[in-house]
This record gives sequence, C-alpha cells and structure tokens, in this order.
Amino acid sequence: MPTGSVAAISYAEARTYMHDVLLRDTDQMSMAHGLEVRVPLLDHTLVEYVMGLPDAYKQPQGIPKRLLWESLHGLLPSSIVRRPKQGFNLPFEIWMRGQLRAVCEERLGPRGLAGRGFFHPAALQSMWEGFPDAASGPSWSRLWLLVVLEDWLERNHLEFDADALDQPR
Repeated sequence: MPTGSVAAISYAEARTYMHDVLLRDTDQMSMAHGLEVRVPLLDHTLVEYVMGLPDAYKQPQGIPKRLLWESLHGLLPSSIVRRPKQGFNLPFEIWMRGQLRAVCEERLGPRGLAGRGFFHPAALQSMWEGFPDAASGPSWSRLWLLVVLEDWLERNHLEFDADALDQPR
C-alpha cells in the first residue's frame, strides 16, 4: 500500500474511478471504432516507481502533475503538455438522436416505460420531444437512465401494479 496522502488518493482513484469508469469507457469506445488503445503510463513498473516516490516529489510547490510535465519536456509542445484538462464525452447524445433513436422511442413509449403505470405517459413523451432542443430539453443522461430502466425491467420480466401503491400497508 502506498504511503503519503497523495499516494493513497492516487491508489484509491486508480482502483476505483480509473479502473471501473475511465479504462472501461476507453476500451468500449476504442473497440466501437476498431482502435487498439494503449495506456503506457499504466505500465506496472512505472506505476510502482511513481507510487513509491514521496509526496513532495509528486507536487513540488503544490504544482500537480509536475513529474509528468517534466518527463514530456522536449517530446511534446508545451501547449499540449500544459493545456487544461478536458473531458471525454461518450457520444450517447449523438447515438440517441441517430442509430439508437428507435430503441429510445420504443423503451420510453406506450409499449415501454410509458405503459407501465408509474410514469405519466405525457411527461415521458414531452421529455423525449424536448430532447432535440439541447438548450432547454432534458439531458441525454436523464433520458438514457429511463431507457436503461425500461430495458432492465423488461429483461427481468418485472411488472408494476399501480393499484398496489394506493393500498395501505
């Protein structure tokens, strides 16, 4: 187990968020586009070495990623090495408006979630119709959660009895 607070945080993040989200998403997106992605900074020898360094080496004068910057000096332009972090967004929004549109409409429609009795069908329809308007409509992630919920309910053969909610316990 690493020593020092920076090392402990780095270890925890590598074992959870990086492993369970970042690497999984990178793998899925690269496979979807026929790409083979390598992660050279995760070579076990390099990771063990860096994790074993004292925290003071990792953030001298409070500057994060100083070791990374210095290791890339002369190999990449400074404008790339020192640019601000930027996120990687999965293209669900594009897919939901394109090749997944019919799937979403089916899952949210009357033969899907809207027909189960625990959502107002008009509200679901309104959300879906508002989705193309990115400025004021619901986010893709809110709708995708509902699509996935319906898929899960269907796969697990779960039904909903709206009358059971009205019964006292």
